Amino acid sequence: MLRNFHAAVDDWDEVCSALGAWETRILTSDNPGSAKEQHRGWVAELLSWGQLLQRVVEHAKFPDQALGARINARLRHLQDKLALWHLDMTPTEEARIIQAAFA
Repeated sequence: MLRNFHAAVDDWDEVCSALGAWETRILTSDNPGSAKEQHRGWVAELLSWGQLLQRVVEHAKFPDQALGARINARLRHLQDKLALWHLDMTPTEEARIIQAAFA
């Protein structure tokens, strides 16, 4: 059972990682259009799945603390993505952050 759980975490983490390349291609384009709302939905869904995984590893008898740390780190990363792409900010602030992140 633990092997299958590890595989589920690996799958979730792989999708989370792939999101970065999509962000670079689509969200940094001159006109991301409706992609920004699609992105918000994806990040929210990935956060939900990650919180479910987090509840499992927080169980006192869960044997792999390193996996818990990995899940927590990815959840923080997803929360940062939500803040980066979806908090209200001025166009100047947004351009500065995007330039710093992808330069």
